[in-house]
Amino acid sequence: MAALLCSILFIFGVLVSGQQENAGTSLDANVRDSVTRAVHWMKDQRREDYSWGPFTPRAVVALTLSQEVVPIPKDEMTIMTKQLNILLSLELGRNLSSKSMGLSRLALYVNALYATCQDPRNFHGLDLVRILRSRTDSALASAPDFSLPVVFIPLCMAQEIRYSDVQKIIEMYQNHRNKTDMQALSLLGMSCIAAQNRSTATRQYLDSFAADFNRHFRSIAPSSDVYTLALALQVVRAVSGRPEDASSLIGKQSPDGSFGSLLGTYYALPALLGRNVFSVKDTHCGKDGPLDNSMSYPLSEPSSPKVHYSVWMGEGDARDSHTVTVTMPSNGTFFDVMQMAQSRNPNFRFSYQDRNRGKHVYSIGGSPNDVQRELYWILYKTKGQPNGFHPQRTMQKISKGADQFSSPPVDEIYPAPEDHYIFWFRRPSSH
Repeated sequence: MAALLCSILFIFGVLVSGQQENAGTSLDANVRDSVTRAVHWMKDQRREDYSWGPFTPRAVVALTLSQEVVPIPKDEMTIMTKQLNILLSLELGRNLSSKSMGLSRLALYVNALYATCQDPRNFHGLDLVRILRSRTDSALASAPDFSLPVVFIPLCMAQEIRYSDVQKIIEMYQNHRNKTDMQALSLLGMSCIAAQNRSTATRQYLDSFAADFNRHFRSIAPSSDVYTLALALQVVRAVSGRPEDASSLIGKQSPDGSFGSLLGTYYALPALLGRNVFSVKDTHCGKDGPLDNSMSYPLSEPSSPKVHYSVWMGEGDARDSHTVTVTMPSNGTFFDVMQMAQSRNPNFRFSYQDRNRGKHVYSIGGSPNDVQRELYWILYKTKGQPNGFHPQRTMQKISKGADQFSSPPVDEIYPAPEDHYIFWFRRPSSH
């Protein structure tokens, strides 16, 4: 249970005041070197699409927190942000109607949207803060022993905290005396609340619990693993506002720059930096404006425009076909549609080459262009579903020749509502 809660947490770094000195300029050389090596290692773990799979929201937050020390080029951050949005859109599409997305998972994504200068109250038509608030209220009403303090941190950032939430956080801290991670999460939530509403009572509880936690931390620190140590360092900094000696944490860093795993590195970076999601939300987004978020996926309206995409292999009655329908990306490209399709169905997995300033597809579903058999992936466009033995007669042929470079780059094709794109594996001479 401790590992699970810790794995949820370090979307959240350390709470610091608005007057805190810039973390990137106040760190000593050893800490800066440790952060730099950890960031480079984390970036090396990216997949080809610039994501980390399910770990993406946490990785994006960790790298965003680190930009004062290791700046990430804007174009690179934009790509990672788009991948974050694609993954969130897919998860919402699968889970939102059935309410099967876990509260902690939703909290991770809300936090990542704040870190990337996006508005979780309007994620392409969805108010994720309202959904998180509503789902949390339902959980609190149905489970008297509710013990997921992580959800209160993004709610605090969104200024959606109620008096009953404060009481619940106090209760969770008091009921988990032997669970460092649960107490730490409770303290982080209370720190955010105390910083926002300046309630004397909340501050008194925070000071009392902070002194208790600090005593406990000092007693366990020498034997702590990297996860517990990083978590505790963040909390101590959050409630005291003073820098903590990070040498014990740096001592746990591996030669490759990691802290043992993606999760350990994700925990360690905020602790080393003395940063937190609250400062990320408020301080860095106004410098260059929000990151490019031109690709949107409206998810809530049944009338949202759709794009249809099929892959065909073979001719006539022997033709094997697969079709998906996705919500049309606003200002997105056919490449974006293909990425969403391959995330849903392995038959749509594709490979491409960057050439002539564009992305050209040469393999789909594990079948590459076959020069010896004169079989190529040829792109067509139509409206609706083509029928008949010669459906190509009602379709517009986009490809101009026999190989992948004969087609326009898929990242330069902009679908219109109800367009149906078909990649057909066939001979160019077929009629």
